[in-house]
Amino acid sequence: MLSKRTIYTFYDLLSGYTSLARIQKLFECENIFEAEAHVSSLSGQRRSLADSYVSSLNLDNPNDLRKLFNVVEMLYTEFEENEYFLKDTIWKQFIKLLERDGYSFVNGKVQYENTTYIPKEIEKFTEVYNIEHVETDWNRALNQAKTDPEDAITAARAMVESTLKWILDDIGETYKDTDNLSQLYKKVAQLLNLSPDQHGTEIFKQILGSINGVVTGLGALRNAYGDSHGKGKVYYRPSERHAKFSINLSGTLCIYLLETYLVNKERKTG
Repeated sequence: MLSKRTIYTFYDLLSGYTSLARIQKLFECENIFEAEAHVSSLSGQRRSLADSYVSSLNLDNPNDLRKLFNVVEMLYTEFEENEYFLKDTIWKQFIKLLERDGYSFVNGKVQYENTTYIPKEIEKFTEVYNIEHVETDWNRALNQAKTDPEDAITAARAMVESTLKWILDDIGETYKDTDNLSQLYKKVAQLLNLSPDQHGTEIFKQILGSINGVVTGLGALRNAYGDSHGKGKVYYRPSERHAKFSINLSGTLCIYLLETYLVNKERKTG
């Protein structure tokens, strides 16, 4: 799944290097046509036109996504000898955003990478529900995984805390500034019917107890490998794999909590 930021950056490339007629040809040669009755909210004729074409696609569908990638590849083919284009910061940003979404650009082709990061559902939630702190922590964790694993681990743990606090705030439930991660999760679990003692079936008790263990483990991982505490004489610096492990755990947990909360909220208001 491509993030909105990646798609909008591609629009910026089209706007800077093509004409309206060329945008039309790029998309329609791939059998992509403007969405009927679509009114783009984007500024600029070229960005709006590109948006009207992309809006006709279902980017959750691999076939439609491939069509869009074909457009990207054709644009690159036109400018692969253009040094100015290749050094353009917008092009470089687009490639970096593709990589964050789980794709790579190799020899003029967009390829899916078997990335260790979870899919980008987090960005869907943060864009729709304006969960600013969760988005900030998520981006920080991803950006620091390679260069600063300690900070990435700290950010991944902070993302879980931000998610729990957002749910409690949205419900209107109070909590203390001194509440640790386990205490915050306990409050949310009770409200979302995720506590093991709220279920009679043993398998549910076991699964929900394991989630509680993940929360406790993330806190312990941050304490052991994060950068929020001082270090003793003997200290083993975490590697990228530790950061990825923490990010994957945190991301999966946050998605589950947000989805559970929103489903429960819809049932109550529906």
